[in-house]
Amino acid sequence: MVLDEIRQWHQRGEPLYSHHVRKNFQELLAAGIRYYGSWQLAVEKAGIQYQEVRKYQHWTKDLIVSQIQSLFQQGADLSFRAMMLSTYNSMVYAAIRPKHFGSWKAALTAAGLAPEEIYRYRSWDEATILNEIRRLSAQGSDLSSKTMDETSNPLIATARRRFGNWGAAVEKAGIDYSRIRRRRRWTSAEIVDGIRELRAKGVRLQSGVVRKEAPALFAAACKPRFFGSWSHALTVATGHKKGCAPLTV
Repeated sequence: MVLDEIRQWHQRGEPLYSHHVRKNFQELLAAGIRYYGSWQLAVEKAGIQYQEVRKYQHWTKDLIVSQIQSLFQQGADLSFRAMMLSTYNSMVYAAIRPKHFGSWKAALTAAGLAPEEIYRYRSWDEATILNEIRRLSAQGSDLSSKTMDETSNPLIATARRRFGNWGAAVEKAGIDYSRIRRRRRWTSAEIVDGIRELRAKGVRLQSGVVRKEAPALFAAACKPRFFGSWSHALTVATGHKKGCAPLTV
């Protein structure tokens, strides 16, 4: 019965780490320990690798920081409460452990974010966001998404969540975003021309080299709406599939 119950929990997607089971099904935890000596042995006896269900197994400081930064770029609500209610709650648990950051605020700080700003913008409505964008514009601030991202400004994350993307929020605030955007709008033809220009300059067309020498070109080429991968872009632009060596013009 113990093993069947463990398997059913696993099939339902219920967390099987001991703290969760102790809190939500203490009888099962106690029975598992009683019959198998430890909860880990009970889970493994049920045919489940315990490494797969351990709460903190895969989280390191670097991974936590990287995930926080990624979520910030996506416009996620990074407040403690929101994260605890999200599918990333295991990351939060790991982040607040003493061996990692000790608190969620410390984890946000390590990711280059200002915790007080995260909480400040979290509850803003659309009107308040638009007024803040107008205020920054009146001050002469650089409102390009590149600069806003580089300064880790939580306003851009909140605006993305509310309006879908930063450009739409700026336009909604009555500001012509085409005048302030710094990121180039690529076309397939421009990408092909860019690759051929690199070839003409003698630049090796390996992905690692181009990613360093022309990151915007590389990123654009790999977008699904263009070529989907660097190798495909090379094939179209040069007729060479690998592009691992300098090509002659």
